[in-house]
Amino acid sequence: MYTFCYCGHAVFPTICNSMKDKSQFPKPTCHITPIIINIFYCKFIVSYFIRTFLVISTVIVALTIPFFGYVMTFTGALLGVTVSILLPCLCYLKIKKPSYLEVVFIGMILVFGSSVAISGTYTSLKTLLVISRGDR
Repeated sequence: MYTFCYCGHAVFPTICNSMKDKSQFPKPTCHITPIIINIFYCKFIVSYFIRTFLVISTVIVALTIPFFGYVMTFTGALLGVTVSILLPCLCYLKIKKPSYLEVVFIGMILVFGSSVAISGTYTSLKTLLVISRGDR
């Protein structure tokens, strides 16, 4: 679950650089709604309706999909670790000609990341299957 929460870290520098007032950067990173509103540059009434729609749709999703957290856990374990940990290491190895010490450290990161991805994906899938069958 924690992996899914931190998957968006690569987007934050882009958001910060595109803001007119960079001193407000910590505020949008805490709430997703202001980010979306700032992207669309809406007027007050339109932004009010968009914010209301986003809150209501989030509540509806949370209420209608009782195991939504487990789906996010699966997404974070499989895709989040792959995109945030494994692929950058593999791309670095492909692009650069790293030294032996770098290869050792990157290898350790790849082994650790793979084990996190495999164990997290297995655990979340197992939990989703148990919940979907109603075995709790």
